[in-house]
Amino acid sequence: MTSVYRRNEISLFGTYFPLVGPVSVLDAAEFANKQVIGDYTKDSERIGSSWIMSDARGGIGIKDMREYGPDGRPLDVDRVWWSTSEINYNGHHTLPIRVADTGAPSSAAPALLIEYNNAMYAFTGTTVHLWAEGTAEWGSSLNTQPAPPTSGVVHKGKLYAACDTDFVRLAGATWTDGDTLGTAQPCQFMVEWQDKLFTLDSTGQLDYSVDEGVTWEPNAKSNLPTGSFTSMYTSRDASDNVVIYMGTKSGLYVLDFEAGAWRETELKLPFHDHACKGAGAHFDAAYVPSGMSLYKHQPGRNPGVDFVGLDADFGVPGAYNGSIIKILSSLNALFAMVDATAAVERDVYASGTVSTTATIDDNEGYSAVFRWRNPGWSVVHLSTAAAEAIVTGVVASADDNYRLWFGMDGKVWYIPLQITVQNPLEVSTYEFGASSETLTPWFDKDNSVAEAVGVRINGLYENMSSDEYAKLYYGLDGDDDTWTLLTNTDFPDGKIDVSGEVEFDLEEGAGLAFKSVRFKEELFRGSTTTKAPDRRWLRLYYLKLLTPAYSWGVRVDCSRNYRFKSARVLGDLLRTANATQTLGQFNFKQGSASEIHRVKIGEFKGVEVGGVEQKGIFDIQLVAP
Repeated sequence: MTSVYRRNEISLFGTYFPLVGPVSVLDAAEFANKQVIGDYTKDSERIGSSWIMSDARGGIGIKDMREYGPDGRPLDVDRVWWSTSEINYNGHHTLPIRVADTGAPSSAAPALLIEYNNAMYAFTGTTVHLWAEGTAEWGSSLNTQPAPPTSGVVHKGKLYAACDTDFVRLAGATWTDGDTLGTAQPCQFMVEWQDKLFTLDSTGQLDYSVDEGVTWEPNAKSNLPTGSFTSMYTSRDASDNVVIYMGTKSGLYVLDFEAGAWRETELKLPFHDHACKGAGAHFDAAYVPSGMSLYKHQPGRNPGVDFVGLDADFGVPGAYNGSIIKILSSLNALFAMVDATAAVERDVYASGTVSTTATIDDNEGYSAVFRWRNPGWSVVHLSTAAAEAIVTGVVASADDNYRLWFGMDGKVWYIPLQITVQNPLEVSTYEFGASSETLTPWFDKDNSVAEAVGVRINGLYENMSSDEYAKLYYGLDGDDDTWTLLTNTDFPDGKIDVSGEVEFDLEEGAGLAFKSVRFKEELFRGSTTTKAPDRRWLRLYYLKLLTPAYSWGVRVDCSRNYRFKSARVLGDLLRTANATQTLGQFNFKQGSASEIHRVKIGEFKGVEVGGVEQKGIFDIQLVAP
């Protein structure tokens, strides 16, 4: 290492050079100027940058935000990590719909909910109950079934329920079982197809009746083991004909009725206790679950199978992970019922032999109802406690009310569904839930290494009051457990309870340094169920910070001999250093101390006199990465 002890010299790439004037220092790091295409937006300022949060229609499931795709266009700006708020309307975040608790029809858990003759029936254990809309209560048991039903269908004006060893039929007000009609008919699933009633039992045997369940004809028989079957439904095949599909724990099969055989489809799945469970049609496609995965099945299309599950991207937070047990089709959305208890019976082995059968809970999380409305998923309802099973559901118009009904935690619940205006803020009678929260993704400015300083966060809220209010929190740098409540002089307790634009200066105006940041928003209402806060947008205003990249400007004097080297040799050595591809050592005296850096010559210019005595003075810039 060459040491510099003279004030007006440097050592560069192992050579001493004299200087004209002192060494100047500057920060070479800088951003390119912004370019705005189209009209100006909230993020068009030249110096500062903004993260705008207003549209979350892309749905839940993004924990770490990808600000831009490979084509440079915004990618995850309409996504959140998790939200129980209503997020399906651009520029509006509000409370979810209020879920009605109708109570428990009996001491047994609901097994089947089905509409018949404009009325809602709940099968619970071996009993069945009718919902009385006028008194808002369930009536006494109307019939006794041989077992809790696993499927139901309305066929030729009569209600049928599959009850394992037999079925029951309701015609008007008259209950009859299969044994009384003709013969006991074992069945787990029932569908109607081509004016025939079909049943599938636990062994995979498909039978059909043309006389409303009095007599039965065998058709296809699956060669899969007993207990492999999880659903049966009708949907379209590749020729656009409506056919019968059978869901199993390992994939999907289609019925060849004429041949009396089940044919394997392209949708093959890893063995899973809940694979294909609760599958069914929604408009022009069928939706087939497997755990938290959901496959859109459209034979004859390209692609014939599309992936739209809740386990896409980052999935859902672990507390809400479970298995989709049923999908439900409505006028404007697809609903998925997720059971987070996942209690299944499995054989327990000891020394290679089956010793016992035990019920194992895979998860003890929060069961939920999710809604798919293209392009994303949102949360409709969560169980109030962990380990509350969700077991059945139906979309129905019973009592002339369009609703989603479901059984959870031993009770029956319903959610009103809109058939006209969908935006809840435009329906005066719409009832909202009591509270909700939204977690944004982690935002790192598309650069997880570089820091930024958050200056302020502002937003626009409407419909606020002392009862209808919001709270905002922030988290920093990947810490999933720590939240800081935003406050200011207008909202010292953090309760945003006044309509209009709000603003929070971060760290009292000094700014908040971060590599990544996220926000949590909580919404609340008072006792009036038709009122709810409405958050229109949020904006984080921040400054990007560059890692300092220092450079030094020097004027090198190669016009004279120095340290036993001629001016010509000094010039040649300087040009050699400029052409070097690697970094070289740069040493100069600063005050009483010497500084040493590894540098690359970034700029090289000067005036040179040719001839025998080639010499010159050169201005060069040295850049340290």
